[in-house]
Amino acid sequence: MGPVQKSQTTSHDSQLLPRLLDPENEHDFVWADSAYSGECFEDLLSLGGFESLIHEKGARNHPLSDKAKELNRVKSSIRACVEHVFGCMTMSMGGKLTRKIGLERNDAWWGLKNLTFNFLRYLQRSSHIATVA
Repeated sequence: MGPVQKSQTTSHDSQLLPRLLDPENEHDFVWADSAYSGECFEDLLSLGGFESLIHEKGARNHPLSDKAKELNRVKSSIRACVEHVFGCMTMSMGGKLTRKIGLERNDAWWGLKNLTFNFLRYLQRSSHIATVA
């Protein structure tokens, strides 16, 4: 018997945006990097009643204006707060993949992981405040 070949179909995250939009969400803002910029995404968001806070993207011979760069910088500082949580879980807490059987176990696992992250973040913040004071 020969090796089994798996067909892999991959798609970029930006192609999955329609699946991520939840009309029941309490906020209407969509934060994303410049991979999600473009007229088709803007049309999709306006059709769903969402407000776009997507980074602007420059192009060859059409660099971003200073105003657009500043807006991207502000958006990045806000998005970084969320990205650091995923970075910490990926790099130092065993990743984002869960292999538990049953929703209750998955819920408990992620609850404990989030609680652990919050404790670590509290310790980091409180030790920083103690050294500054």
